[in-house]
Amino acid sequence: MEGVTMRQRGIVQIIAIFAIIAMLVILPACGKEQPKVKKVEKQEVKIGFLGAMTGGAASIGIPTTEAARLAEEQINQRNLIPGKKLKVVYEDDQCDAKSSSSAVQKLITQDKVVAIAGSLCSGATLADAPISEQNKMLQLSYGSTNPSVKNAGDYIFRNVPSDANQGVEGANLLKRLGAQKVAVTYINNDWGAGLKEVFADAAEGLGMDVVAEETYEPSATDFRAQLTKIKAANPDMVYMLAYPADAGLVLKQMRELGITVQVVGADATKDDAVLATAGNAADGLIVTLPGVPKSPELTSFADAYRAKYGKEYSAYTPEAYDVVMILAKACAATDCTSTAMKDYLYRMGTYKGASGTYEFDADGEVSKTYDYFEVEGGKFVPYNAEEYAEGADEGVGDEVAEGEETA
Repeated sequence: MEGVTMRQRGIVQIIAIFAIIAMLVILPACGKEQPKVKKVEKQEVKIGFLGAMTGGAASIGIPTTEAARLAEEQINQRNLIPGKKLKVVYEDDQCDAKSSSSAVQKLITQDKVVAIAGSLCSGATLADAPISEQNKMLQLSYGSTNPSVKNAGDYIFRNVPSDANQGVEGANLLKRLGAQKVAVTYINNDWGAGLKEVFADAAEGLGMDVVAEETYEPSATDFRAQLTKIKAANPDMVYMLAYPADAGLVLKQMRELGITVQVVGADATKDDAVLATAGNAADGLIVTLPGVPKSPELTSFADAYRAKYGKEYSAYTPEAYDVVMILAKACAATDCTSTAMKDYLYRMGTYKGASGTYEFDADGEVSKTYDYFEVEGGKFVPYNAEEYAEGADEGVGDEVAEGEETA
């Protein structure tokens, strides 16, 4: 080191000082955690869903609940309510007025939902309506068809047509099939009684004689007493208004009693559970169902439903799917309060969904045509349009011919 000059020593010392300073700056930085990007949590918005997951209409209610779950999943995946995450609170109302009213109270007071999808059944919706109206709670049904729902309140909507139309549709169908004397068997609830009244009035207006009107309680399993009276009335045809759990037994007992005339049913009878119970006794059954025309939206829903659940969609599943989608659309377009969403539905205009293209009128109602199905070879198939058209020249009316186009 003797050969090192004073100048060289100074340079080394300066370098050493800078090295120490650099280390002092770098070491704290190395131990310091990098700032984390804070994840913004989406605001959760709740809607309620009323479904018949148990009881006499469960074979329809379970698939409609599945359709709602599919809609909920897609809404969140596609961010259809920007900045919000949809949570659907599911309640089993068993298609029962008392159970449904209790479920609605819970959804409003405990779960703090902003809207309610449901119910499937008319009696439940009519029982819920006063509660929803009092609490200014939007309620949109996917299956309640009783005519009285039309006047249930400002906050009550449905995306299915009224039985004021289906009853006339059924009467026209029986007339064109050649009926002169008809009998009716119907479940004693709001749906069955309401549809029976519309049908009977329409049938008599078309010149048919309603020779028997026999009702049964929802809990019944033996219908022989009512069917024996119907047999004694000797009708040409029978109009049957029954839920899936009942319809199969009614058909079976009807055939056992030797009643072999044509049977026509309504929407609640369009269910494979009926065929499983009735067996061959269901052969020839014809039913009406609110129309679900072919469309890209229906195909998309059908494919997604099949992929998720491994089966085909069934009655009222497209409507249930659309109801959840419509409520999400209303939430996204407003401040997501029930009153704002209600007001939005009145002015929403045309909606294109899995269950068709429609808009809500001033009463929260929609207009749709009807599809027709018959049982052949143990399954429901579209009604034979050519055979049906044979009676078209009788001049009974135009409603059935319009529905035929979507079958």
